[in-house]
Amino acid sequence: MIKPILGYWNIRGLAEPIRCLLHYKEVDFEDKRYVFGTNEWSNEKLNLELQFPNLPYYMEGDVKLTQSTTIMRYLGHKYGLVGKDDKQRLLVSLTEQQIVDFRTNLVNLCYSNNYESMKGNFIKKIPDQMKLWEKFLGNRKYLVGDNVAYVDFIAYETFDWFRLFYKDSLHGCPNLQIYQDRMKNLPELQDYFNSPRYKKWPIFSAVAKFGCSKEPPEHA
Repeated sequence: MIKPILGYWNIRGLAEPIRCLLHYKEVDFEDKRYVFGTNEWSNEKLNLELQFPNLPYYMEGDVKLTQSTTIMRYLGHKYGLVGKDDKQRLLVSLTEQQIVDFRTNLVNLCYSNNYESMKGNFIKKIPDQMKLWEKFLGNRKYLVGDNVAYVDFIAYETFDWFRLFYKDSLHGCPNLQIYQDRMKNLPELQDYFNSPRYKKWPIFSAVAKFGCSKEPPEHA
């Protein structure tokens, strides 16, 4: 059997949901991490036969993918993490786009040259945005039902980024807090989360204005 390879920078970033999904399904894969600021990736990127060379990438035999959401969709279908019926599959599609947009807003802020001037207004909007997710989740165990879907790994990571960015991000959202604890404590992820392979910090690369310092926030 060909051992899959996941390639990305040595940060959480866009690859962490993929790592978590693979560990959740107990996939034996190579977690290849490139050091930011070196020539490791630039020297290798054109030799991997990727149609659109980029990070993260996922290679599994003839399957050679880039774009983190595409990789998550592929793995979701491969491992049956796309919902049990048409209604759930529609919710998976909806929440995928919504959570990626939500995540992108934070990423864009943290990489913006205007980070300091934009940060305050961004934080003011977080409670109302989180309340939408709180209402959507309701009393479901996971985003679309009683079983984990691939979008749950994206959502868990995104909500944790927001928590690290602003410690009160989930304040007043008990459903989301329970959801985060449930995802964090999935039995299939404990070996990974408690091993040196799991890097809680940094979440972004060295050029970001947040998420790349030597030490995480005190509330991490």
